Amino acid sequence: MTISTITRTKQYNGNNSTTVFAYDFNIQAEAEIEVYLGTPVGAPTTWTEKTLTTHFTVSNVGVAGGGNITFTAGNTPPSGTGNVFIRRVTAKTQTSDYVENDPFSADTIEGNLDKLTQVTQDMQEEIDRCFKLGTIVPDVGATEASSVVAERKNKLFAFDDDGDFSVTSEIGTVKGNWAASTAYVLRDIVKDTNNNNIYICIVAHTSSGSVPISSNTDAAKWFLLVDAASASTSATAAASSATASASSATASAASASTATAKAVLTASDAVDTAADLVETAADVVLAEAANVSAVAATGASAFKYTFDNSTTMADPGTAGEIRYNHGTVGSVSALAIRATSADTGNPDISPFIASWDDGTNSVHEGYITIRKSGTPGTYAVFSLTGAVVDNTAWLQLPVTHVASSGSWSNADTLYISFARSGNLGATGATGGVGNELADNVFRITDNADSSKKVAFEASGISGSTTRTITVPDSNITLVSSGAIVNADINGSAAIADTKIALGSAIQAYDADTLKADTADVLTAGFACTIHNAGTKASGTYTPDEANGNMQKFVNGGAHTLAPPANDCTLVLQQTNNASAGTITTSGFTIVDGDDFTTTNGHDFFLYITNSDAFSLLTVKALQ
Repeated sequence: MTISTITRTKQYNGNNSTTVFAYDFNIQAEAEIEVYLGTPVGAPTTWTEKTLTTHFTVSNVGVAGGGNITFTAGNTPPSGTGNVFIRRVTAKTQTSDYVENDPFSADTIEGNLDKLTQVTQDMQEEIDRCFKLGTIVPDVGATEASSVVAERKNKLFAFDDDGDFSVTSEIGTVKGNWAASTAYVLRDIVKDTNNNNIYICIVAHTSSGSVPISSNTDAAKWFLLVDAASASTSATAAASSATASASSATASAASASTATAKAVLTASDAVDTAADLVETAADVVLAEAANVSAVAATGASAFKYTFDNSTTMADPGTAGEIRYNHGTVGSVSALAIRATSADTGNPDISPFIASWDDGTNSVHEGYITIRKSGTPGTYAVFSLTGAVVDNTAWLQLPVTHVASSGSWSNADTLYISFARSGNLGATGATGGVGNELADNVFRITDNADSSKKVAFEASGISGSTTRTITVPDSNITLVSSGAIVNADINGSAAIADTKIALGSAIQAYDADTLKADTADVLTAGFACTIHNAGTKASGTYTPDEANGNMQKFVNGGAHTLAPPANDCTLVLQQTNNASAGTITTSGFTIVDGDDFTTTNGHDFFLYITNSDAFSLLTVKALQ
C-alpha cells in the first residue's frame, strides 16, 4: 500500500462509557499498538500502559485506513481530558528472508517497504520530541537553541518566562539583602541578614514580616541555596579537597582525550552504518531478482497462502489461509483451504481446486505440494485420495501424507501447487484365481445367437458363505412365471401344478388344521401358558382376553375388578399377598360364589363369562 500519512498517534477524552477509539494509521501487527491511560481527573500527569488482549483488542491489522481499539469489559477509560493515548511502535526487525529462486512477491516487498517507512516515521516523531540544536546560526526561537558556540559556551539550558527553550548564564537574579514589602519573582536570589543564608524565590509574591526567612510567613515561597553555617564548616574540608581536585584535573584531561577518541569512533560507525544501508538495498534488489527467476521457473500453478495452525476442519475465515486437521504433518488426513488465495487481489481459485478430483483415479487423484516461502527445505507432499468438498467459502480435501520436511508456524507464507495423476485405462477381462473365476466372468453363450448369455453372479450370497448348486439326474427348465416342469423335489415327486396357491394345490393338505371360521371336532387336548397380569393394588383391573384365556394376578391392595370389554370366557387365578385389600366388583350382571378375603396366601379361581350384554363372575375359594 502507499503510506500517505505521517500520523502515528491519537489522543482522546475518556467519558467513563466509550470503549471504542479509532486509529487512522496502518499497523502490521496487533503488538505494534501501545495504549496508555492518564490521570482520570483534569490534565493527565501520570500514564499507565495497558496490555493487549487483557485490557484492549485491535482490529484491521494491515489496513491502510487503520481500525479501532476496543477496551475489554471492566476496562472502560474514565472521564478525563486527553487521558486516552494511542500510538504506533513498529517493531524494528527484519521478518522476510529473501531466498534464491524463491517466487517473486510484490506484496512481501511492498510490505517491507511499508514497514521501513513506518519505522522512519516512528523515529522521526521521537526525534521531534527531543531537545536539539538549531540547523542555522540565527536564533530560531521557542524550540531550538542557538548552534553558535560563542553563544552557548558557559551557559545553562533553561526555559524562559514563556516556557520556551533557551540558554542562560545564571540560575537566578541577585536582589541583595531580603527586604519587606518587596515584589519578588521566580529565581530572585536574596541574602538573609539574620544568618547570612542565601535563598532563591520559587513562588512570586510581595514580601512581609521580617527575617529570618526560615520563620517568615512566606518561608514556603523560598528555597535555601546556601546554608552559611554549613558553608563555614565546609571551608576547611574544601581546602583539604584542593589537592585531590588537582589530581582529578589530571584524570579529567585524560578522560577528555578518551572522549575525543570515542567521538572519532562514533563518526566512523556512522559511515559504516551508511554503508550497511547501501548493502541492504543491494540485497533487496538481488533478492527480488532471485524471486523473478523463481517465478519464471515455477510457473503460474503455485498459489500463495498463509498457514493457519488451527486443526479444526472448518472455514479458515480469512482470505488466503490453509489449515491441517492434525498438528503433526505426517498424521494429516484432510486440508481446509480458503476459496480465495493470498495473492494480490485475493482471487477466487475454488473452481480450480474443485477440479482436482475430476480424474478417473479416485484412489490417487494427484499430488498436492505445499512449500514454505523463503525456506524451500520446508515442504509437505500429500496424495489427494477422494472427492473435494466445496463449501463455497472454503474447500475440504481428503489426503494421505506422502513426504514432508521442516516445521510450520502460524502465519507462515506458503505456495500450493497440484499435479494430477494419469487417468485409468479401460478395464480388460479379469481372469480367475486358480480354479476360480471372478464374479460375472463365467458365461454361457447361446449356440444360435451369441448376444444371448447366461452369467453367474455371487453378489447376493452372504459374506463368508459358499452356496452349492446340485443338478438332479433329470432335465430342468427354469421359468420366471408359470409352471415348474419336471423339477425333482428332494429327489422324488415332481410339481405338476401350474402354481402353488392357497385355495388350490395346498388346500388338500390341511384336513387336520383347526380354523377359526369352520366348525370342527377336536380329537386331542392342548396345553397353554398362563398370562401373569402382575400385582393390583389400586384403581380398576379389566382383564384383556387377548392375553389368553388362562390368567393370574396378585391382590396387593384395595382395587376394583371389571369384566373384559369383549365377549369371552376367562379363568383368573387370584392370590393374596401381605398387603391384600378389599376387591370391589363393577360392571358384572351377576357375581356369585365365595366371598373374597384379604388373608395373606389365600387363593381363588375367578370364572368370567361375557355374552352379548351379560357378564357373570363366579368366585371359588381354594382354601
